[in-house]
Amino acid sequence: MRSLGLGLRKVAEGEAAGAAGGRRRILYTNLPPRRPARRGLAARLIAPFEGWTPPRRVGLYSTAALFAAVGIYGAVLGGHLDSMRHAAFVAADYVTARAGFGIRTVVISGQEEVHESDVLRGLEIGEDTSLLTFNAQWARRRLSDIAWVKSATVQKLFPGTLHIDLVEREAYALWQLGGIISMIDRDGEVIGELSDQRFAGLPLVVGTGANRRVDELMALIRPHPSVSTRLRAAVRVADRRWNLVLDNGIEVRLPETGAEEALLALDELSSEKGLMARDIVLVDLRLNDRVVVRLSEQAAVQRDATIKSRGGSSVRKGQDT
Repeated sequence: MRSLGLGLRKVAEGEAAGAAGGRRRILYTNLPPRRPARRGLAARLIAPFEGWTPPRRVGLYSTAALFAAVGIYGAVLGGHLDSMRHAAFVAADYVTARAGFGIRTVVISGQEEVHESDVLRGLEIGEDTSLLTFNAQWARRRLSDIAWVKSATVQKLFPGTLHIDLVEREAYALWQLGGIISMIDRDGEVIGELSDQRFAGLPLVVGTGANRRVDELMALIRPHPSVSTRLRAAVRVADRRWNLVLDNGIEVRLPETGAEEALLALDELSSEKGLMARDIVLVDLRLNDRVVVRLSEQAAVQRDATIKSRGGSSVRKGQDT
C-alpha cells in the first residue's frame, strides 16, 4: 500500500474498488486502528449518570454555574468568542472521532487528471477528524478550487466513510495569450498551463477573448473541411473576427460578419479551381464582392516572368491579386 500522507493509504483502485460505468474509483483507508467500543455511544454517555443523585451543595454549584455564565458573557464582550468557539469545535471533533465517528475510509470516484494528493490535501483529514463535524459544503468548495475539477459531490456515509465524486473539466483547446499557452475547456475556462504533450495537438486559439469564442469557432469551421482539417491556429483580431492559419502556411482572413457565407465561397473556389492547393500565402475573405489572394514570393516571381514574356506589366512580389 502506498502512503499519501494525511493518515490515509491507498488500498484499492479501479475495479477492485468497485468501479462502475467505466469511471475510476480509488479507496483510501487504514487510519490508525481504534479500540472497538464494547458499548453503544448512547449507553456510554448515560453510564456515568447511572445511580446519580443530586449533590447536597446544589446552591454552591449553581453559584459556580452563574460565575461561568458571567465569564462567557465577558468573553463575548472582550471579543474572545471565536477562540472559544474554535476550541469547542476541536474538542467536539476529537471526542466524536474517538467515540466511533472518525473518518476511516475515503472513496474517490471520477478522478482521472486530478492528482490524488491534491484531493486529499483539499479535504484536510487527520487521524482524529470526525465525520459528524466534517463540513461537506466547505469540502466541496475546496475541491472545486482545484484546476481540473468542474464540480464535486461530497457524501458522508456513517459511521466513518467519506465518498468524493468528481466531475473533471475536459481539455478542449489551447489558448495563447502573452506568450503563455494554457489548456481551456469548452467554456473557455483555464485549466492550467500546457505542460503535458498529450494535449499539444489540441486546436490553438490566440488573442484576447479567443478562449470565450473557441466553441463558436469550432462550430463555424466544422462543416468546411478545406479549413477545419488543416487548422493550425486561429487568431482573434480585436475580439471581433478571426484569422485562420492552416498547416500549409496559408492564412485565411474571415470577415467580422458573414463568416459562414465567406467560408462557403472558399469551399466553392477550392473544389472548382483548387485554390487551396495553389502556391499562395493569403486568402482574404473580408470583402463581400471579391476574394483577395496573395501569392508566395516564388509564385509571384513566376507569374511576373510569365506576364513579361507576354509583353504585360510586372507584378511586385507578394502583391495581392
